[in-house]
Amino acid sequence: MTTYELMFVAVNDKADQLLGRVEKFIKDANGEGVKVERLGKKQLAYQIKKQTDATYFVLNFQAEGEAVKPIWDKLRLEQEDLLRYLLIRKEEKKGKKKRKVVPSAVELDAASDDKQVSQEKPKVTVVTKSEPKAPHDISRGKQGVKVPKTKEKKAAKGTKVKNKSDKGKQGTKGNK
Repeated sequence: MTTYELMFVAVNDKADQLLGRVEKFIKDANGEGVKVERLGKKQLAYQIKKQTDATYFVLNFQAEGEAVKPIWDKLRLEQEDLLRYLLIRKEEKKGKKKRKVVPSAVELDAASDDKQVSQEKPKVTVVTKSEPKAPHDISRGKQGVKVPKTKEKKAAKGTKVKNKSDKGKQGTKGNK
């Protein structure tokens, strides 16, 4: 037998009557172990069939796979009192997997000291070479090599080069 969970939202006035009918549907379909959890009256996020609040129920039961379709069909016919419903199969929770315990480096060191067996690990030195940082103003030469722009090249393009003494003055670009 498989465990199922049915959650439904009912109109407040007829919620208890609907709950009795839904329990009967489950028992007629050979469902067993019906557990009813009443979540109470709650305000709906949006209107459903001109209703702004409704009563919520959760039913847990066990049934065979063939019994679900008749329950589903009968719920679909309860359109007046039933606003929304959802019937799902609950997954059986499996036991926790046993994890392999890996000793920490401190425990390994203590164990190796007890055995007085010293195994030296080879020392490895990693050297990385990085290119020196180029100036922030870089253009590509003919062969794709980065070549820093100089003040002379900027002046040749027609832009005014600011000197340190020209801090307060604004530069203007020449015609291109």
